[in-house]
Amino acid sequence: MKIITVCLMLIASMSAFAEDGRQLMERSEETTKSLTEKSLFQMDIFDQDKKLVQSRDMEFFYKHGADKEVSLIKFISPPILQGTGLLIEDRNKEVNDIWLYLPATRKLRRISGSEKTNWFMGTEFTHEDFEDYKINLYKFSLVKEAACGDSRCIVVLAEPDNNHEREASGYSKKLYYIDISSQYPAAIEYFDHSGGLIKRLTTSGIRKEGDYWRPQVITMENMVNKRVTQLTIKERVLDITLDDYYVSSRYLRAD
Repeated sequence: MKIITVCLMLIASMSAFAEDGRQLMERSEETTKSLTEKSLFQMDIFDQDKKLVQSRDMEFFYKHGADKEVSLIKFISPPILQGTGLLIEDRNKEVNDIWLYLPATRKLRRISGSEKTNWFMGTEFTHEDFEDYKINLYKFSLVKEAACGDSRCIVVLAEPDNNHEREASGYSKKLYYIDISSQYPAAIEYFDHSGGLIKRLTTSGIRKEGDYWRPQVITMENMVNKRVTQLTIKERVLDITLDDYYVSSRYLRAD
């Protein structure tokens, strides 16, 4: 059985390298992106000594419409953060529309392109980390095959191929470790404009849920300050009928 498994992985690997980097990323997006998603995450923030600083609960909604893709993140605990949220609209343009809502001011503020590198609510994620592959704005190159945990990955180099994205992004390049069997990113490495590795995102517990692959834990580690933000799935449903209200500014403003 082990020999058969190894052979299947080798066939999958050869198939992946028969594609170019862009084709592989397109296939990854196609096979892992659902039409809708409604999820609840526990977010844990750790300091440089890996001591827990704060735990939060966070809602996530996603909907793939005819002319746009919309993602909404909203904190439901602790009380000091309850209601704070982020709304991202991707209309396949150079710049995604991103709005931040702060209950204390009861104002919805649009995040400009130059602000997308800002840290999100004390986490190791920036606003742009919540965007998708943005395939039309990047060039992708196959680098190598590598081990990733108990699986094998194809490593893909992503570099901005658009002047606006090149100037607005906080990263000069990213390395995607695409799991051969699931096509889901097992890891993403982020490099600053000097070429240094500054962050690493890893996923674990990747499993199939319905027609799609999803991780159970997402970990973002800052390689500079050594702090970590970890997302652990608590509830998730895919391809449900999702009202537009849950991916709108009205839901962000709702108490």
